[in-house]
Amino acid sequence: MAAKKKGKLGGGAPKQEQNLLYSAHQIWLAGLGALSRAQAGAPKVFEELMREGSKLQGGALDAAQKVVMQAFQGAQKTVNQRVDTVKEQAGETWDNLEKIFQARVQRAIHQIGMPSAEDMKALKRRIEELAASVDRLSAKRAVKPRRPRRRR
Repeated sequence: MAAKKKGKLGGGAPKQEQNLLYSAHQIWLAGLGALSRAQAGAPKVFEELMREGSKLQGGALDAAQKVVMQAFQGAQKTVNQRVDTVKEQAGETWDNLEKIFQARVQRAIHQIGMPSAEDMKALKRRIEELAASVDRLSAKRAVKPRRPRRRR
């Protein structure tokens, strides 16, 4: 009997090629099976995925809100601190400006010869003392009888 030659056109594929084709065919069949199951259970799987996605979204939203709130509070604290610093600097500047203004007004008043507040207080005190002296002298004259004047 004649022996069959194995070749490309001959009776069959070598064993390695058969294994490869067999593996590819198995993978194809497994993919079709997975697709069939996914299509059959799609509504259920889809709903489960939606629930899981909602949970993840809620958690992510809460985490994002917390991060945003912390960032906002940090920024607000920084702004408040800077505003307080600016207020203090403005207050100090205003006080300095007021002192400069008072000094210049006082110098101008002095240059035109107007008495200072201390001078006015001293003058008032002196007037009160003089008024009291006049009152005492008037009281003494009223008490003493008048002497007749001599004629000469």
